[in-house]
Amino acid sequence: MNGEKNAKQVMIVDDEASLRALVRANLEIDGFEVSEAVDGIEAMKMMRESKPDLVLLDIMMPGKDGIEVLEEMAADSELRNIPIIMLTAKGEQEDLQKGVDLGARGHITKPFDPEQMVRTVKAALGIIRR
Repeated sequence: MNGEKNAKQVMIVDDEASLRALVRANLEIDGFEVSEAVDGIEAMKMMRESKPDLVLLDIMMPGKDGIEVLEEMAADSELRNIPIIMLTAKGEQEDLQKGVDLGARGHITKPFDPEQMVRTVKAALGIIRR
C-alpha cells in the first residue's frame, strides 16, 4: 500500500473464533482491513496501537466485557471517537441501552446476515446510507 491508508480498518472483538472468521471474510471481500481481538483486554491494547476506523464489539466476553471496553474508550480522548457497533447474542435492552449511552452507534444481534452486517459497517463509517 506504499504507506497510504486506502482501506478502512475494522477491529472485531469477540471470543468466538468462528464468528471472527465469518466477519473477517465478509469484510475483507468488501475491501476492509481487519484485525481481531479475543477479549476486551487485548482489544484495548490493540486499539491504542492501531486506532481502527470502527470496532465491532461483542458484549459478553470473559475478562473485560464489551460494556467495560466502551466505558474505558469513553474515558480515553484518543479512543472515544472510534465508532462502535455492538455484537450481541442477547437482546437485553439494558445492555444495549448502556452501550448506546456510552457512544455505540448501534448493534447487530447474532446470528446475523453477513451482507447486512457489511452494510451496517459501511453506514456507520459514512460509506453508504442505510
